[in-house]
Amino acid sequence: MRQAHRRKNSKSSVLVTVLLLAVIGAGFLGIRLYEQRQEAERAALYVDEPYQSNRIELNYEGVDYRLRDDLDTYLFLGIDKFTEDLPQESYYRNFQQCDFLFLMIVDHSNQSYSALHINRDTMTEIRQLGLNGQTVGTETAQLALSHTYGSGGRDSCRNTVWSVSRLLYDVPIDHYVSITMDGVAALNDTVGGVVVHISDDFSSIDPAMEMGKDVRLAGNQALTFVRSRMAVGDGSNVSRMRRQREYINALYRQIDERMRADQRFGYRLASALSDYVISDLTTDEMSKAAENLRDYRFTTIYSIEGEVSYDNTFVEFYPDEAALARQVIQLFFEKMS
Repeated sequence: MRQAHRRKNSKSSVLVTVLLLAVIGAGFLGIRLYEQRQEAERAALYVDEPYQSNRIELNYEGVDYRLRDDLDTYLFLGIDKFTEDLPQESYYRNFQQCDFLFLMIVDHSNQSYSALHINRDTMTEIRQLGLNGQTVGTETAQLALSHTYGSGGRDSCRNTVWSVSRLLYDVPIDHYVSITMDGVAALNDTVGGVVVHISDDFSSIDPAMEMGKDVRLAGNQALTFVRSRMAVGDGSNVSRMRRQREYINALYRQIDERMRADQRFGYRLASALSDYVISDLTTDEMSKAAENLRDYRFTTIYSIEGEVSYDNTFVEFYPDEAALARQVIQLFFEKMS
């Protein structure tokens, strides 16, 4: 098994957004309004080639495992910049960290899907990209920094896909979807606001988000709830991830209710979000995924065990390698007969 090496890396702003698994489950991916944007993006400089591993077998504690062939995986990325800040795909570095990472795992045999919530501070191998987008080396750094290589567009998304796959012992990742932070407020307001329980102290940021109360978040309050860290609670990304999961679960219920009440709600949702999204998925692939998930059941959200290292400048998350290996096997592999 691969071992991580400790290395300090500077962090830019701690801005965060959330791209929600629930959006796909509710049917967002099947909306045809997305087609023109996808065709334009596919005509850009870079060709989408998400990282695909050749690993199909794994030995752990003397037991041989085989990669399951009945799974599809989708990596959801929350990008810490606004849409107008996105550059053209012509540079090899940018300032956009990937601060929210959700890997959705679709199990076709069991007609279910689950998600793995990944800490953005996870120390893992990331690729360094050169001027023409080629790999010039690797380093061990916070996972969020993988998106800073490349233009900030699809090439940076693919670079993050590569790092997540390496973290998960080279499990292949089929597709990615990213959203910029300004999409959170648009998403939140389109569904009519999301009700959450305020269990951390937000008083220094927004007095209306009173600790101990249930609050229907409006506009940028949703962004505050899933993004804020340093001035909230214990200031840890672990606590912020807990709030992100709470928001996702509440949003899922809200979207589900709206979809059941109004069959055209998905069109309005897609229209509200299409300007904030980058993906390698075609419209046909989106439609197929949406059709599958309408009949599948959602099981649970997993997270990776590990330890957080703090100093005055850096926050680093080190996965528990034994626990991570067991989780990867549970989610992606089966015993060989």
